[in-house]
Amino acid sequence: MELALRLAGILAVGYAAICLALFLLQGRMIFFPRPLQATPSAPGVAPVAVERPDAVLRGWVTNPDAAGPLVIYFGGNAEELSETVATFAGLDAVTALVNYRGYGASSGLPSAAHLVADAAAVVEDLRERFGAERKTVLIGRSLGSGIAALAAQATGVDGLILVSPYRSIERIAQSRFPYIPVRWLLRHNIDAAAAVPGLPPRTLVVYAVADRVVPTAESRALVALLPPTTQVVEFNGVHGVPLTTPPIWPAISAFVAAFAAPAAR
Repeated sequence: MELALRLAGILAVGYAAICLALFLLQGRMIFFPRPLQATPSAPGVAPVAVERPDAVLRGWVTNPDAAGPLVIYFGGNAEELSETVATFAGLDAVTALVNYRGYGASSGLPSAAHLVADAAAVVEDLRERFGAERKTVLIGRSLGSGIAALAAQATGVDGLILVSPYRSIERIAQSRFPYIPVRWLLRHNIDAAAAVPGLPPRTLVVYAVADRVVPTAESRALVALLPPTTQVVEFNGVHGVPLTTPPIWPAISAFVAAFAAPAAR
């Protein structure tokens, strides 16, 4: 009996230690800020900064004189956007890629609450600068898909593209740690499913059928919450392939191009 109690005590202490570690270290498990990798200097690329009360968010705008829609991209949890700028240069759109706080040359430290609030502020700021009568399309990938969805709900944009999306960070974390009370420990949740009622009717979802980072089942579960008019593209691949990979980029390009057509104005 004494041995059983001792073992139970050791297990309880070990379990508590795991919970404490997950609580304290979760920011490092969710966000992977990277320093500035390059300074894009191609023609048609200009730096942009968005002032926040406690940070300055820095990034770039491609084709600021384009006639197409305003496109704003929100990247993955380890994506420093200087390396993504060139991908969007060929679009007939004003495309903004602004690094999250703590990423690239953006100041501050990332947190779920900050990134969600920053995203809505970025959309409103860039609309004032470049929007005018333009349609606005948000693109979010992986971590950024939930951020883009919540920003779309908050700002009422015209179109939304979600690449490797999820319902919530809580659901993904709970599936990875099934015996941990994730709901009580999680300080950095992003709940994309909560934004569904406020998403624009024109939405595109793209995901891989062999994704293990954002499980394919999680992306499909989000799609099940969306209206049947949602355009869905599945592709044979894994998480993190380049955006230029077919059919990802053809689907994104066609979706954005539709907002430049006379019927979309």
